[in-house]
Amino acid sequence: MLRKFVLLALLALSATALNLPGVPTEFSDDDTVLSAISDEIANKLSEEYLHYLETGIESPALKQISTQLSKSHTKDIFTANANELSTANQFFMCTTCRAVTNVISRTFRSDEGELNGPNAEANSKKVFLDLCARLNIQTQEVCSGLFDLNWDIVHYIIMNSDSDARSLCGTLPIKFCEVKQEQFNWQVNIDSGKGPLTAPKATVPKKTANDLNIVQLTDIHYDPEYKPGSLADCEDLLCCRDNPSTGISVEAEAGFWSDYRYCDSPLHMIENAFDSIKETNPKIDYIYQTGDIVPHNVWSTTKESNKEMLTEIHDLIAKKFGDIPVFPIVGNHEPHPANIFGHDELPNDMKVYWLYEHLWNVWKRWLPDDAEATILKGGYYTVSPKPGFRIIALNNNDCYLFNFWVFFDGSITSQPQLDWLHDTLLAAENAGEKVHILAHIPSGSADCWSVWAREYNRIIERFSDTISGIFNGHTHRDEMILHYSQQGHPMGISWNGGSLTSYTNKNPNYRSYEVEPETYQVVDHTTWIFNLTLANEKGESTKPLWYKEYHFSEFTDDLSPAGIDALLEKMAVEPNLLHKYWQYKSTSADPKLAAGCNDKCLLSTICSLATSEHGENTRCKELKEKLRDTLSNQPTDTPTTEKPDDEDDGAASLTASITSIIAMLYLIKQLVL
Repeated sequence: MLRKFVLLALLALSATALNLPGVPTEFSDDDTVLSAISDEIANKLSEEYLHYLETGIESPALKQISTQLSKSHTKDIFTANANELSTANQFFMCTTCRAVTNVISRTFRSDEGELNGPNAEANSKKVFLDLCARLNIQTQEVCSGLFDLNWDIVHYIIMNSDSDARSLCGTLPIKFCEVKQEQFNWQVNIDSGKGPLTAPKATVPKKTANDLNIVQLTDIHYDPEYKPGSLADCEDLLCCRDNPSTGISVEAEAGFWSDYRYCDSPLHMIENAFDSIKETNPKIDYIYQTGDIVPHNVWSTTKESNKEMLTEIHDLIAKKFGDIPVFPIVGNHEPHPANIFGHDELPNDMKVYWLYEHLWNVWKRWLPDDAEATILKGGYYTVSPKPGFRIIALNNNDCYLFNFWVFFDGSITSQPQLDWLHDTLLAAENAGEKVHILAHIPSGSADCWSVWAREYNRIIERFSDTISGIFNGHTHRDEMILHYSQQGHPMGISWNGGSLTSYTNKNPNYRSYEVEPETYQVVDHTTWIFNLTLANEKGESTKPLWYKEYHFSEFTDDLSPAGIDALLEKMAVEPNLLHKYWQYKSTSADPKLAAGCNDKCLLSTICSLATSEHGENTRCKELKEKLRDTLSNQPTDTPTTEKPDDEDDGAASLTASITSIIAMLYLIKQLVL
């Protein structure tokens, strides 16, 4: 009865709210209530906008809603993962997504729809640019470019899919927005040769003189248009390039060696990084290049420019590192348009075979001939560098929520490669091999589809004895994720390198791993960085001072899953230890250290360590409860700035895209990851 009363009261509030119409000022913990209110407001907003499209007359209600929407979104929506936002911001994203998707689906699919017919593209672009300006999303140049790049794909999905606003927006990592639907819920058939894991994985090999040294390079994000002295604080999604370089303050100028703001990597910094890696690592056995070479100009990419950058950087790697074996994977920025990886059943002009063919051409110098078939099929492969050891290199951009083909039919887009992963691991198990998995996107990331992550973790549990390590990139954070079995046992670790790019608020960095040569488990790793502030102060005349930021063994010598789980327990009762981890996770970047990490940030940090599937928070909740108890017995936390660091995604930023028509604000931010 109380639930119904709250629901009715909040629905009534939707008609009288003085702020954004329908948005309550206080939020129930009941997801059913929040979802119902979100639907109510979304329907009203879409109804008013459809009337505007039909008549050209903007009603007072639409004007009010538009004005308040444009002023209501906070920077958190554009810089933080959805699961880390306040309930109010999550409510805003879900409601906006549902409203705009209602508009699009109804105007596209109806024969009399305003966005149907021979002028559909031109009319849709007008609507998109209107919404972009109306809701204060991004500049018209950025919005226009992103529409042009993504129109054909989004139009195809809308016209050939039965999905509605609730199911499409239900894939967002917002609990009260989620909707279960068959085409978004499938399972991999798991071999039954072994039952569920009944104990933690606790093998701890000792370091040896013969340990392998594996260097991880990730998220290079090479920008050939980087221009020292240009505007670093611009309105676009990527700065420090062809922006005006006159009449700006010294503080707003791009540094020579890159910049903490929305800027990517100049070639001279990349070359310096490669030289430093060689100097500090005289013995390198393998290099793992875990994706994202292309920069963040997602509104203005071309096939040719992407191919040129991929060629240039892979040629540079080959030149600098000679005959050292390199095992590369594809990031979400490599295709054109960014993030979009289709499947075999699509029309030829919507496939990315051009990218896979080019990747094979630049990768084949390091790979055996039998890797060609799967690379050309889907950008993934497997290779055995030595007897008893296998590398499985995934293209797991089929888990990425901003790969629009997931919305079309995830079982077609995402399941086939996981089936291949399962079968490849089964063959490795039968052959007695140990396996490293390379995958660009961490499965615990909020923008990795939870269905994909669930099935991926089921595969990891089945083959936990075979899998010795998982290596990710994408987040631009120097971090790790612990995988837990269905019964809660620690079973695997994803090691996540930081990024060579400084985008955003990061010191350029890379990792080197010590790997025991019998079990192929990581027994230690080291992160190397240089301080961007100091490097830019000295300028072009002085090379950056790369230094060893930390060894992971500062935290523990036990790098087994069970050992890392014990470390998380220790962090929950020793916040200073967790804060130290957060500092390294943030690459000791000056803006991050100045912002600090308050209690909320620490709680988010420990939760992300124990989350390998968004929405599966069992271990996260246990650790957060212990940490809360610890923090409650300490002096009140006093952040060093008005707005302390709150676990924003270093790779995330405000981005405009045609996806804004599907999920106007949330997808806009995420396209730049």
